[in-house]
Amino acid sequence: MVDPNLVSGFVWILCGLAILGLGSLIAFRGRVDLHANYDESVDPAHVARWAGGTALLMGVLVVAYGVREMRSGFDPRFLAGLIVALLVLRYLSNLFAGGFGARE
Repeated sequence: MVDPNLVSGFVWILCGLAILGLGSLIAFRGRVDLHANYDESVDPAHVARWAGGTALLMGVLVVAYGVREMRSGFDPRFLAGLIVALLVLRYLSNLFAGGFGARE
């Protein structure tokens, strides 16, 4: 029988890789139109740099959590920390996509 922590960790890693894929399209390819809250009046380079970088950080955190769960098992404190970190980073990503920090 397969350990549930391995299955769950594998799913987290797949989700993290999907986030990394979208984040890399935004950050490295300049596809800022993929961000749901992108404002066309904002410089695309600013959004690619900051919102894309934030998405990449989110993906790395999710992959790291998946690896940690596969190796050490489930711990609700780490899951709660991941969820809080993802919510904060999502908020920051939305701010950057809307033009926060961009010079006029």
